[in-house]
Amino acid sequence: MSGKHTRVVIVGGGQAGGRLAQLLARDTDAAVTLVSEEPHPPYERPPLSKGVLLGTRGFESCLIWTEDDPAWRAVDLRLGVAAERIDRAARRIRLADGSELAYDHLVLATGSRLRTLTVPGSGLANVHLLRSYDQALALAGNFASGKRLVVVGGGFIGLEIAASARHRGLKTTVVEASDRLLARVVPERIARLLAQRHEAEGVALRMSAMVERFISNGRGAVKAAELSTGETLPCDVAVVGVGVAANTELAAAVGLDVDVGIRVDSALRTSDPAISAIGDVATFFHPLYDRHVRVEAWQNAEDHARVVAARLRHEAAVADSVPYFWSDQYDLSLQIVGLPHLGSSVVERCRDDGAAIHFHLDPAGRIVGATGLGTAGSIGRDIRLTQVLIAQRAHPGRAVLQDPDGRLKSLLAGDLPVPPPPSAAASSRSLPGAI
Repeated sequence: MSGKHTRVVIVGGGQAGGRLAQLLARDTDAAVTLVSEEPHPPYERPPLSKGVLLGTRGFESCLIWTEDDPAWRAVDLRLGVAAERIDRAARRIRLADGSELAYDHLVLATGSRLRTLTVPGSGLANVHLLRSYDQALALAGNFASGKRLVVVGGGFIGLEIAASARHRGLKTTVVEASDRLLARVVPERIARLLAQRHEAEGVALRMSAMVERFISNGRGAVKAAELSTGETLPCDVAVVGVGVAANTELAAAVGLDVDVGIRVDSALRTSDPAISAIGDVATFFHPLYDRHVRVEAWQNAEDHARVVAARLRHEAAVADSVPYFWSDQYDLSLQIVGLPHLGSSVVERCRDDGAAIHFHLDPAGRIVGATGLGTAGSIGRDIRLTQVLIAQRAHPGRAVLQDPDGRLKSLLAGDLPVPPPPSAAASSRSLPGAI
């Protein structure tokens, strides 16, 4: 890419959009505009359910761009305004404030939105959602020792909130519609170990139950949650975390291919070559798995930003990295690599310290994913080695996988470097997924 006449418009100020704007500001001379509905500059979302709720992270520490980053000067930020319509023929985008932006290349990084719970009382005061920094601040303001919290949803976001709440001294109950935690995303044994830890920390679990209504205290705030089991849980605060949906409406309205997310190729190009889609909203062709996948994860957003930045510099680049995710709860780290749900069999590696890794193999014995739970030190290296094995399309012997002392590095083809551990500031709570 060359010349200031190259106009790149990025819609979405989350991890993917914010990082792409930064990379373009550093490495190109393009004219970059970033449009975001939020009033804030791009910031990290993973700290919201941990550091922000615990009061150990402020907004400045969540920003994607450091104070001296050239992006502050080079990127035209359009904050607090939504993108309403794309004119593909004219290569223009209309914003909610009536202004229009011309582009040579448009990048849709519109992310995902929270699913809501449409039950009576869901609009009461102190019934919270958690997706933005402002929502995290509002929730943190209600985190006082001794208060009673009901978390609706036993997924990653709900469990991270529960762990933070117990650290702050709240009496916490998690209500989950399935018969176990993380039913769609981790093996049963891993889920059971995690449930045991939450219960040991004082979290009450209500499985196979749904909230049917929130009950008002008569002054517009919640005082209890009524469950489908007939139980009524008194609460001063409630948080709803029942999943997300991709924001595909802008793309669908102008005829771009949409399939759960915005459908793109391995270089993240949509059906319109002047438009890319990245991050949570993109359903992209993954050459390692030979299929389209949609991955909701911090690392995926980072990888997508790098791919599009390289492509706009006229460099060859595809999104082929092994999906990676982790969630920190108490001193435990839950780490997932690859796409475990594509596996048809599991090999367990259990350690004396209680750590466990499940390796997921397809019918041909190829390793396609791994799920680990333990301290970061006890599972981190094996998980990172497994990333390399997945990238190499390895068919490892089950005996080595199962042996807690088995050296995974001995299975690698060639002397390849082990991926470094992720940044502590960038923990992710999203889930690798595919369609």
